[in-house]
Amino acid sequence: MLTPQEKKNVFHYFTSDICVFVSVYLMFMSMIWISYDHTHSSARLGILGFVQNVPFMLFSIYGGVLADRYNRKKLIIGFNCLFIVNSSLILIFQLLNILTFDFILIFCFALGSFYSLYYPSLVATVKDMISDEKEFPKIMGAASSNAKIGQLIASSSFSFLLKLIGATGTFITGLFFNIVSLISFLFLKGLKQNESQPSDGVFLQIKQGFSYTLKNKILTGIILVTALISCTFVFVTFQLPAIDTGFIKGGSSDLGILFIAGAVGGLVAGFYLGRRKSTKNLLKFLILCIFLSAMAIIGLAFSRELPISFFFGMFVDFSFIAAMGISNTLLQLFSDKNIVGRVLGVNIMFSWGLSSVLMMLFGFLIGPFGLENVMLLLGGIIVLSGIFYIILLKKQKGLLQSIYTEKNIPEGSFPY
Repeated sequence: MLTPQEKKNVFHYFTSDICVFVSVYLMFMSMIWISYDHTHSSARLGILGFVQNVPFMLFSIYGGVLADRYNRKKLIIGFNCLFIVNSSLILIFQLLNILTFDFILIFCFALGSFYSLYYPSLVATVKDMISDEKEFPKIMGAASSNAKIGQLIASSSFSFLLKLIGATGTFITGLFFNIVSLISFLFLKGLKQNESQPSDGVFLQIKQGFSYTLKNKILTGIILVTALISCTFVFVTFQLPAIDTGFIKGGSSDLGILFIAGAVGGLVAGFYLGRRKSTKNLLKFLILCIFLSAMAIIGLAFSRELPISFFFGMFVDFSFIAAMGISNTLLQLFSDKNIVGRVLGVNIMFSWGLSSVLMMLFGFLIGPFGLENVMLLLGGIIVLSGIFYIILLKKQKGLLQSIYTEKNIPEGSFPY
């Protein structure tokens, strides 16, 4: 059971996390809409996706080191301040009418860099708040829906703000939510972070993080599968303006509706994970998410009607949020406490970093091969990867059993 203070902490954590995502999505939707409206270039959307997400490949492991080495609450507060600075500069450039595509790339790179360093501490803080191990999977699962709650709020208001006062209104609203996020996190009290901080040098800690993670086939498998599902999510998210205008002949209103579809799907996934009472069969659920992700992008490739695209759009985000919630839960459950931040950093590095490279690659393939064919190609790759993962997982049952024994996981909570 949660103590009264833990309940307060969970409330303030969720408020802060949701507000960050509202801001991120408002800023993100505005900038990709401005970019596509000016250029009508899928290749440029691919470049934008690469620039925003490549920091996760470059810096997430450093974020994991920070999470293991320093006070996580102070780190999160500091990065919230940087989000506010970045949002303020975007707003100023918009007001001065100098927010060109080149400046958008700079601001997106900054946003991705800050978030890649911030996110491992944010995820690891969930365990710092909870003293009852039985409550952790539920809180972690519910927290995975915060991104979609933020997306739903942002998507619902995006078209209205854009039509009412233009991109300036969306940027002002995003800055407001950044400030609320910072204030909410300041109310967290009594976090129980592991006090035995590592004293090794940063590069040695990074090496230890990679070595620990990649030597464990179970951790590596979870990370790679989550990365593949992330590729679908990132590709669809950044190409959504092209999907909207090219397939269903929509505009900014339909784009907002498609973002809402993702928010709804993600919320359902987060609600389901938050209602689960244990980690039982979580790895089997992760396998299901692989095929749901493939189904979603293939369905979007063939759809030419908004309701059908809405349906498949829900499953893009459902599978992504479920996979992120499952991976964040199991990686913390299976890892030693003194290295969990770095394991989460490796996970983020692969999930967002790999997707950023593929985002740019597939963005350039759209020109010669067409958006529909590229989406079908990505869906086919994910299906084959899912089949391969099932075969490998069956061969690792002995290793899984040894992890269950080492971590004292009861039989009724076995993830596979």
